[in-house]
Amino acid sequence: MTSLHDIVADGALSQVLRSFKEATGIAARVASPDGDPVLAPTAWEDCALCALVRASGDGRRRCAESYARAARQASSIGEPYTFQCHAGLICWAAPLVAGGELLGSILCGQVIMWDPDDFFVDEVAQRTRDLDIHRSQIEPAVPRLEQVPPRRVQSAAELLSAMATYIVQSEDLALKQRNEIYRQQRLLGEAIQERKRLEQQLFAVPPVRSMYSPRQERELMGAVRSGRRAEAKRILNELLADIFLTEPTRLDIIKARLLELAVFLSRAAVEAGAEPQLILGLNYEAIQRLSRLDAFEDVCFWIVGVLDKFLDGVANAPLSRSGLVRECICFMHENLSARLSVTDIAARVHMSPSRLSHLFKAEMGMSIMSYLVRARIDEAKRLLASPGANVAQVAEQVGFADPAHFSRSFKRAEGISPSDYRHRATSVE
Repeated sequence: MTSLHDIVADGALSQVLRSFKEATGIAARVASPDGDPVLAPTAWEDCALCALVRASGDGRRRCAESYARAARQASSIGEPYTFQCHAGLICWAAPLVAGGELLGSILCGQVIMWDPDDFFVDEVAQRTRDLDIHRSQIEPAVPRLEQVPPRRVQSAAELLSAMATYIVQSEDLALKQRNEIYRQQRLLGEAIQERKRLEQQLFAVPPVRSMYSPRQERELMGAVRSGRRAEAKRILNELLADIFLTEPTRLDIIKARLLELAVFLSRAAVEAGAEPQLILGLNYEAIQRLSRLDAFEDVCFWIVGVLDKFLDGVANAPLSRSGLVRECICFMHENLSARLSVTDIAARVHMSPSRLSHLFKAEMGMSIMSYLVRARIDEAKRLLASPGANVAQVAEQVGFADPAHFSRSFKRAEGISPSDYRHRATSVE
């Protein structure tokens, strides 16, 4: 959970307070829930009257109590709280709240909203009489107090509140991103260690590997097209582990390969129904960000974020023509082993077979059955790459009742027989 330490340590809050002072001429500080200063610019102590009050431990304790009460009040009402401190000066507090917990507050003020007169001096003297502060000390300090009209106080309080909300939300988002990076690093580390273990078992000498196999890429594209987020992330982690084992020190090569992968992912997302303009915008934004990264873990987190955004685009695609086609694609990928017909698929989306066939071809550039065969062949290639794969069993698993029909379809699509493909895949990968 976000803490006050996280917010202050980030450094952004210090810059915000400086900007606030430059914009309004009024200093602000950050206090803990107990009212103790956590981040206090020196400008806060420019107030001569406050310097008198805070010269004693009792005065500092009273200040902290005033600030703590104001922070609690601001948190309870959910908006900035304007108050008089124990010495009689006008201040206002904006709560820093995360997850329903008061982390602290941003305090501003030490001003007056009226022309000071003898009655005001008397009031301050009365409020501070037991702090050993004499009226003769207060009188020269009062004219140096900043006078701020009520409307300006209200505007500054609202600005302070907006700043507090922005800071907490930004830090909360940063914390979530850091946690996601740590989680991704853990998963990637597990994938790398598992890959090393398997290679040590299978090979006396580590084999020469490409960055990652076309099979992995096809599996990933299929998972994106059908919107299977968990499976897509699993495949991506395997792919990243392969990249790390192949070129652990060549960040330029890794970035180029992942940029190419991002293009493939965007194409798969559009094929699944995501809005092309949205994906194009995400692509541009992602490319700009990738150019600024200089650590492997950051690049890995980048491609995971790209995948998430593209999958969000697929998930949020409207149930229009592309949405219907996307639903058909998901249905086919989820039922590759079934004996599907165009009628079965059309029934899934409550359309006539002829109308769906026309719509699908207009969207995808191929017929429904051609796409289904292509998806089955891609899945068959994944299965054939596993050690001990049986061609007849694979044919049945991807929906071909006749192994001979499967072999003919596979050779027509890939240019080699399933047996030859299995031999090549298992001997290289």
